[in-house]
Amino acid sequence: MNKVLQILAVIALLGFPFAVLGFRMNLFGFGVSASIIKWSVLLALGLFVVSMVITFWKRRSSPALAKSARLAAWIAMVPILGMAALKFGADGVPPIHNISTDIDNPPAFDVITTVRSAEHNPLAYNSAELGPVQSQAYPAVKTLSSSLDKPAAVERAAALAKDLGWEVVNVNAEAGIVEATDTTKLWGFKDDIVVRVTESESGSLIDLRSVSRIGISDLGANAKRISTFLDAFPTAG
Repeated sequence: MNKVLQILAVIALLGFPFAVLGFRMNLFGFGVSASIIKWSVLLALGLFVVSMVITFWKRRSSPALAKSARLAAWIAMVPILGMAALKFGADGVPPIHNISTDIDNPPAFDVITTVRSAEHNPLAYNSAELGPVQSQAYPAVKTLSSSLDKPAAVERAAALAKDLGWEVVNVNAEAGIVEATDTTKLWGFKDDIVVRVTESESGSLIDLRSVSRIGISDLGANAKRISTFLDAFPTAG
């Protein structure tokens, strides 16, 4: 019994890294990874309850078994706490994955549209639906005014995108467009970004849109990415 509990606890513990590695190695899709994580957490929850019951029930009659069950409970706690932290983070942000500095006239993608497939999230930005939610959750995500003229601003935007580790796929100085893809460090998710530069009386206006290819909630990643770019833009180059 003691070995079985510990083995099952280790299996539950390894569920998350196995799900991530399998997805990144293209062994299976994100749906399979999500299922692996879900069942790993459910297994961990069940093991924790059983292990704690055995710990108290056998603490006098079989101290060795109680100790082994307690160890299994501690191991099972790791994926449980990990999922709790993830849930806490998800509850703190709206379940959206399409963020724009300009919610009324969001920057449009060009080359990126040929990269994304029907399996990915749509690129369309529903201003009436997303605008109020985004404005409340991320009020700082706004258009940036720059003293640079349009060509210089496009050049700086492209250079900054590269400095941030984004894969730049399109730079169109005439249209004032820079398109790029950012890959998240843990899961390797692909998020697509478009920077739009338009002329203004004082120089130029910088707008961004960042859209996740998969998933319902981005856990705030797209807004954070845009904010990082906007904060760095004035002093970049």
